[in-house]
Amino acid sequence: MTSTLPYEVKPLGMLFFLSDAEKRAMRIGRERSLGDLGKTFPDRVLATLLEHVDDAKTLMNFSLASKMCFQFASFDSLWKKLYLTKFGLEKADFSEKTSWKELYLGEVKGAETKMNTVGCLYSDALYLPNQINGIEINERWIERFTVPEIDCSGMAETSTSDSIARVFCEEFEKNNLPVVLRGLAKEWKAIKKWETNETLLKEYGEETFLVGGYRTSLKNYISYCLRENNMDDNKLLLFDPKAKMEMWTENTGVSEGLFHELFSKNGDYFKVLGEQKRPHYKWVIFGPSRSGSTFHVDPNGTSAWNAVIRGRKKWIMFPPDEVPPGVFPSEDNANVVCPLTPLEWYENFYDTCYGNKFDEDDNDDGETNAYHFQETICEAGDVLFVPSQWWHCVVNLPSAPPTDEGAEGEDQDKNVHLALTANFVSRSNLPTVLKILDTKNSNLVSGYDDKTQRHSLGEAFEERMRELYPEILREAREKTGANTSPIRPDRASQTSVEKDKDVARPTPPRPRRRPTKKPRVASALHGDASSSKVHVSPFSPSSSFSFGFGDGRF
Repeated sequence: MTSTLPYEVKPLGMLFFLSDAEKRAMRIGRERSLGDLGKTFPDRVLATLLEHVDDAKTLMNFSLASKMCFQFASFDSLWKKLYLTKFGLEKADFSEKTSWKELYLGEVKGAETKMNTVGCLYSDALYLPNQINGIEINERWIERFTVPEIDCSGMAETSTSDSIARVFCEEFEKNNLPVVLRGLAKEWKAIKKWETNETLLKEYGEETFLVGGYRTSLKNYISYCLRENNMDDNKLLLFDPKAKMEMWTENTGVSEGLFHELFSKNGDYFKVLGEQKRPHYKWVIFGPSRSGSTFHVDPNGTSAWNAVIRGRKKWIMFPPDEVPPGVFPSEDNANVVCPLTPLEWYENFYDTCYGNKFDEDDNDDGETNAYHFQETICEAGDVLFVPSQWWHCVVNLPSAPPTDEGAEGEDQDKNVHLALTANFVSRSNLPTVLKILDTKNSNLVSGYDDKTQRHSLGEAFEERMRELYPEILREAREKTGANTSPIRPDRASQTSVEKDKDVARPTPPRPRRRPTKKPRVASALHGDASSSKVHVSPFSPSSSFSFGFGDGRF
């Protein structure tokens, strides 16, 4: 993938291959160009300092100080923050611009600066934005399917639907275990109606959606997804809880048939608050290839379903009593520190889940794994049940490259991923939901734009449940006891490889399922190798980590 930087940058270790004279020249050039800044701060600290520059004029003035200052100030991540802060996303059209700096300077006449650079620059901090698009999606990451599956395609008979509903309820929903419902949504109108970017733009191109906290048109967002030089370390996702109701009522089957039987008929108790007063619970989700969500737990103790409309999603999930490697929740589990991007996590921690050992024997039942986790890939028409309090991470997998010239448009369609998802309160997860609402912690209780509403949600919900479903509420309260136990096991009791290497871990009851290696396309390695890679932003104060809160989900 072409770099958006106006110069060549290489990792610091590449200096090893230069002669002593070349190394000396590079060192002297850096000292002259950066002065005391270069002597006092390493590149990573200097880059982090620049992230706190909050106006373009200061950044531009810094870039004029020297050639190397110009190089540091050319990071697209810096301009992304400045652009979003000043202009939002309403006018962000990437059909002609390929970088955030170009977008910003296009809005400010006469702001462009030209400067000759020092040639190749050797810096780990400056190289990282290229590295995020340089980590290949390893075939090992996408070959195992261990989440149990139920085939829901071709359900013409009522008896078959009843059987599936019974199995789902008794074996998975009640036991709080994940399951893939293959083909459950394949007959939805949305699958065909939104199959191409052209049809989507025709219907919703000028509609505005919420993207990274800013509103922009779907037309602008799709141009962002398709831009050639997408060097964002943390790609923007369209994640809108207030999308037009017709997207759900006219294009899905959520209120009919087996889907209604599984997720609506006997659950979704937040509905007692009314549509206007209940927390946000359903979202339209768009994202470019290689985007996704880092590890998080869904809000308010709810369970969720996620229906893929376009594209392919890789899921990896950990039970509530087990924190994924590389993930560090706070003591109350309200805040999470984890790798900035999903693919960075795969690169650094995926092998740890298997104890850094991979048995090529397909008959391996996974009992020797270092962690108790499950993984799968969902495609268009598939629905995944995400149980309450399960950690999960999701990646939008790139499509295979087009096989002929006429497939370019089709390939672009596949690289804009679309899903619908909703959270719900059921009889099974109600005790957990009540326990979280009892905390009145605004970082654990979520779903309202106004944080003050979060404090009163528990009281309002319990009052309505007492009026409409008193027996179900009483049963749930008996299970919560005196509300003294933690919502999830505290850090001291949560299992991890580092703390309990030799201790056998208790695992929740779940159907035994042997992992299957079955890539769902001709080649499990998707996309061009040169563009199937990943990086970490050097501009976050937490370096390669990000902080996530209760609302973080995908």
